[in-house]
Amino acid sequence: APGAAILSPSPVEAQAKSKKPKLSASEKKAKDEYEKGAVALRYGFTDEAIRYGQQSLAALPGYFNALALLGSAYYTKGEYALSVEHYEKAAALKPDSAEIQRNLGLAYVEVKDDGKAFAALEKAFALSGDAEAVYSLGKLCFTQKRFEEALSYALKAVQKDGKSAKAYNLKGVILNQLGRYAEAAGSFQAGLALAPDDIGLQINLGIAYLNTDEPAKAKPVLEAVLPKIEDPALKKQVEDYLKSIKDGGRPGL
Repeated sequence: APGAAILSPSPVEAQAKSKKPKLSASEKKAKDEYEKGAVALRYGFTDEAIRYGQQSLAALPGYFNALALLGSAYYTKGEYALSVEHYEKAAALKPDSAEIQRNLGLAYVEVKDDGKAFAALEKAFALSGDAEAVYSLGKLCFTQKRFEEALSYALKAVQKDGKSAKAYNLKGVILNQLGRYAEAAGSFQAGLALAPDDIGLQINLGIAYLNTDEPAKAKPVLEAVLPKIEDPALKKQVEDYLKSIKDGGRPGL
């Protein structure tokens, strides 16, 4: 039998394809300004991105892409209330956008509106299993000292993105709080396999070893990370840990 013919579109299909709705002048202007803003933001020109985003909205009020761009640009700039304002408007237009719900949730975290942050992040995770959303839910629960709940989210974060060193770090920090020190050490080791130069993971692994009464394991880890630490308070803390090992004691953890 001959091979299947490659079907060309029928005249009706071809006609439908060619009948793309033509953009009005204001829609075209809004799209062009948005695209310039998206490029500016990608290359770190935040103020330019905001300017283009505002020009896009001026051309077409309520334009979803411009609202999302401005939400992201204001977040990047640290102007979180403005970020929330624009993400809320974008979410009202497309409530089922997991990306917008996640970004809105992260902006709510920054303005300390934990209730709304939790709701938006939960929605993002329900919509698409968003790894960043579930990681942020774990972090949020951790800061509220809801450790068991935090752990369940951290485990989901690791499940969703097995290459996320920060998810393993969060899991380890929570396990440490729950007194499950050996498991915490295992989680920090898994994180370090992915990000061997991560200073936070190295310090946390050293502390986990101290908590499991394994100073011989803690010492080389903390000695190796000490020269890399720039924060004076953190450096002193690690120096104190090493001194306590030398003195044969355990630091107050």
